[in-house]
This record gives sequence, C-alpha cells and structure tokens, in this order.
Amino acid sequence: MNAKLYLVAALALPIALTACDGNKSCDNGGMPKGGKEIVYTGTLPGADVAGIHYTLHLNYDDDRNYTDGDYDMYETYVEADSASVSGVRDVKTVRSEGDFKVENGAVADGNRKCIKLIPDVRDSGPGVTGTPTYFAITSDSTLVMLGENMTMPERPQDYTLTAR
Repeated sequence: MNAKLYLVAALALPIALTACDGNKSCDNGGMPKGGKEIVYTGTLPGADVAGIHYTLHLNYDDDRNYTDGDYDMYETYVEADSASVSGVRDVKTVRSEGDFKVENGAVADGNRKCIKLIPDVRDSGPGVTGTPTYFAITSDSTLVMLGENMTMPERPQDYTLTAR
C-alpha cells in the first residue's frame, strides 16, 4: 500500500510543480515566479525619429523573492520612409543589458511599484550610459516608461510596453 502511495505522489509532483508554469504568476496577480522571463514590447515616441521600438527581456531571479534579476533591452530607432513597404525603416538599434530591481512606492505618486533598469556599461552597446531607466508596473502585462523625477507621462498609453 505504501509503495502505491509513493508512486502516486511521485507522479503527481511534476504536475503540481508545473501548474503555475508560464509567464503569469498563480498568486494574487504579482510578478512571475520561478526565475521566469517576460518579454515586453512597444513603440514609444521619439524626439527626432518616428518612434523607438523597445524589446525588453526581464529574467527574474528566484532566489531573492523575485524582486530582481537581469535584463536585456533593444531600442530600435525607426524613421518614416514612404519608399518602403512597411512605411518605416530602422535607423539604428541600441542594446543595453544589466540588472533590474522591483521597487515599492518608487513612482512619484508614491503607491506604484516600478522596475529600475541598471545598465552594465561594459556589456552594453555603444552610447549606453550608466543612467538607470524606470518603468511603472501598471498591470501584470504592462509597463509605462517614467519621465524625469519618476513621474508618469501625461499620455501613459503612448509610453506603454506590453508583455507578449
């Protein structure tokens, strides 16, 4: 009888361990658990270009309560181009990588969690400085790039990255 019980437990354990597998957490809508990676994308306005397409990979560490990890971000500057099929053309792509931390109450409104990207200048592409970039966590699947002094932009929908 004990052998059957151990066999059932051994077969059920992998199912229980993978029940929350994937990019969404199984808890109360927080950030993902288990050292998971989430990829966020979106095109944000640019001062001198038609837009900047962001691809942000967040790889959460599972050893410190899932509040930090490594990131890899690509910023592709795009320009309007009526001669191309898509209507836009890439101008250049800047890659940065480093560490990130989830901080509580770090946004200027005081109540929102945010992600602080801390670039590793040695491992990033040319033009990357050591200046952190901040994103407010607005839901399980969206981040909003913050302005100076950790403030939300006037039109947050224009500065939103979405998990894919």
